[in-house]
Amino acid sequence: MHWLTAWNSLLWQWILPVLLTVTAIVCGIRQRGKPVYGLGGVLRRTYGSLLSRNADRQQRRVFASALAATMGTGNLVGTALAVMTGGAGAVFWMWMSALLGMLLVYAENRLAARYRRDGLAGTAAYLRFGLNSRFLPVFFSVCCMLAALGMGDLAQSSTVAQTAHSFGMPLPAAGCVTAALLLLILSGGGKRIGGVAAWLMPLLCGGYLLGCFWLIALHFRALPGAFMQILRGAFGMRAAGAGISAAAFLGSMRTGICRGMFSHEAGLGSSAMLHMDADNAAAQCEWAAAEVFADTLVSCTATALVILTAPASGAQDAAELLLDAFSSGLGQYARVFLGICMMLLAFATMLGWYRCGEGCACALFGMRAAPVFRAAYLLAAFAGALGEPVWIWTFCDCMNGMTALPNLYTLLRLHSVQAETQPHSESDQL
Repeated sequence: MHWLTAWNSLLWQWILPVLLTVTAIVCGIRQRGKPVYGLGGVLRRTYGSLLSRNADRQQRRVFASALAATMGTGNLVGTALAVMTGGAGAVFWMWMSALLGMLLVYAENRLAARYRRDGLAGTAAYLRFGLNSRFLPVFFSVCCMLAALGMGDLAQSSTVAQTAHSFGMPLPAAGCVTAALLLLILSGGGKRIGGVAAWLMPLLCGGYLLGCFWLIALHFRALPGAFMQILRGAFGMRAAGAGISAAAFLGSMRTGICRGMFSHEAGLGSSAMLHMDADNAAAQCEWAAAEVFADTLVSCTATALVILTAPASGAQDAAELLLDAFSSGLGQYARVFLGICMMLLAFATMLGWYRCGEGCACALFGMRAAPVFRAAYLLAAFAGALGEPVWIWTFCDCMNGMTALPNLYTLLRLHSVQAETQPHSESDQL
């Protein structure tokens, strides 16, 4: 247990931030800055198309499922934890992490479009055919499948059950209800999962952001000061005349990048798996970038500004800090509002990660593995509601991070291919 905790700390706080940054820069150079350069056009072609009467329903389902997996409780408590441990400056580095993440998911989905084959798609496809490796796709699929069962299922089920328990529901009952709802949705396959996500995510995201904007508007006089806190803290700048602290700068940067990675999950390889069911595989690079934008640059920023513009709090943990910030405007209704958001975000994450884990299980064992994985997922959803063994979360956190290692290695090896792959060219329309 001790060595696993130590490895997790090394992996998430040092190895992955460095590898993700280097890989994103290399990919960004090869992609000529896309999608960060020309972001307005990307958002117009993605979000703009959702508002069209002729919107592609299948693409809408894929986008909603992928966004459901990306957005989760990390957008709420995770952002509060970043502000508490890294200061306001951590928000700036979360923004930088999001820009790097957009470069990474763009590269992942470009490669997935190029190496897509019948029977194998997503991350496993470019790990297998891009490097002609048999070991890397197996290693990635095993880690990703375990991460889906752990961080995507057990941890989220625990969040749902603990939140429901705070409203008076027994933990076993919460586990049964969660598993039953999952069974009802998962039994309908990818189409039903996408349909539920396409209905749930706009309401959930829209409702949460409206609540955030309302609280920010109530404390709008504190908004300029909040942005000044973010900019000063990002570079270790203390109060006027006190100079610059290198330790504060490094702590803020590391915390912001790490929390950003936890939030948008770019570079882990999950993005290409979540988009592999789309008919137009070549366009998914832009949709993936739009998801990172929504997750971190919109949702996490809104949460951070609610916290930074609210009256000072003496909270001792991230959940308490978040509740205090929302209570400053919503009063006694803050607990209900946050509780509903937490449960729905956690459940949506379970739906999104199921598609990722099922895809990895089928890549390893064929389509006959789908019902077996579904049964394991439902069992884990019930078990997660009953307890929180620390070693399970530590192990699953490790698996989540380990998926990034083969993915980032492959992105670096195939960076020259990315320059040749144009996402909207005829050669990429598979």
